[in-house]
Amino acid sequence: METIDIAKLALNVLQQQRSTPGLVADAIRLAILRGQLAPGQSLGQEELAKQFGLSRVPVREALRQLEAEGLIVSYPHRGSAVAVLTADDVQEVFLIRVSLESTALRLAVPKMTDEDIRRAEVVLERTDSDPNPTHMGELNWEFHENLYSPCGLPRLLSMIRGLNINTLRYQHVAFIALRLKEQSQHQHKEMLDACCHRDVEKAIGALERHLHESSNCIVSHVRQIEKDAQVQKL
Repeated sequence: METIDIAKLALNVLQQQRSTPGLVADAIRLAILRGQLAPGQSLGQEELAKQFGLSRVPVREALRQLEAEGLIVSYPHRGSAVAVLTADDVQEVFLIRVSLESTALRLAVPKMTDEDIRRAEVVLERTDSDPNPTHMGELNWEFHENLYSPCGLPRLLSMIRGLNINTLRYQHVAFIALRLKEQSQHQHKEMLDACCHRDVEKAIGALERHLHESSNCIVSHVRQIEKDAQVQKL
């Protein structure tokens, strides 16, 4: 576990008006999504409590929250660990995402305002200028969230957010290893252009191509990681 990184993340979220368990969950979640806590890595309540300077109670509540989000798993008498998704898991999530996100975008495009479009453009500009690949997964979700939010369906948006959060850590790894930033940005700009012209079908087509291509790249990368791990065990 990277103590220094988690401590820095904790300081970043302390300025938010959140409960202590919420702050702890925010810091651990960010460490998972940025790959600073690897899939399968153990999360000891006592060690985390020491790092945050807290009792084990808020840490335990934070871990329960992250377990509900699917980011960690808990084992009886063995503590918690960062959840692991197989290549098949990631592929399944992307299949579901295509269906749900296409629905959200189809409903969102007719309701988009110029301000909605501008917010998405700002995210793309920030992505273009950000040299840190560890931020790409978060910026990717922020862009998509801006496009879907006008649909005005909180349950649908919550489901989409949960699916995105669970694959962001794998997208983070792929962005770094496969250098997907340029490809992703081109596809995002194609989607946004269609939204600007309120062309629903073109926007849906661009989104589906984007998700399918992202899925193929990321799933292939995760499969290779799994194969390499099997070889190391031999």
